[in-house]
Amino acid sequence: MKINAAAGRWRHWCVRALEVSIAACLALMAVLVFGNVVLRYAFDSGIAMSEELSRLLFVWLIFLGAILASVQHVHIGFDALAGRLPLAARKALVLATGALMMAACGMFLVGGWKQTRINLGNSYPVLGISYAWLYGVALVFGAAMLGVIAHNIRQALRGPQGPHLTKDLGERILDKMPDVAADPHDGDRR
Repeated sequence: MKINAAAGRWRHWCVRALEVSIAACLALMAVLVFGNVVLRYAFDSGIAMSEELSRLLFVWLIFLGAILASVQHVHIGFDALAGRLPLAARKALVLATGALMMAACGMFLVGGWKQTRINLGNSYPVLGISYAWLYGVALVFGAAMLGVIAHNIRQALRGPQGPHLTKDLGERILDKMPDVAADPHDGDRR
């Protein structure tokens, strides 16, 4: 029981760190882009690093958002076929698609590692930081998604009512409604 509680706390803090990182990227991007537009039109100047930093933050925002969406099971999915299959076939389908996604994560790790190493010596013209920061997101994404996918497969195969990953998002929201109605401030801690 202690292991499950510790794992739950670890998951909560990881999700919270992702949410904070994504919010920080989005806020900084908004300030940089809006500030640059105002400076260009009102004062005929601008922030030199705005474009490069905004682009880098956007790439990180997208990949961190994909990790968060997988953790929270909110990716778009097509489950018309899976919903009609018997339980054993759904479990096999979850396992097969999970294996394919893990293989893709392996490609992200290998390709990200190669690109990061190649670009260590190259730097952004204005920012002056290494392009490895751009390609390093593939390493973070690949490693994090491997863990998330493995956890999702384990949950789906162990679930008492069958793989919950094949549930429609609307069904999952309806399942959570009693919990949210009971304590609206406790929904994030589960």
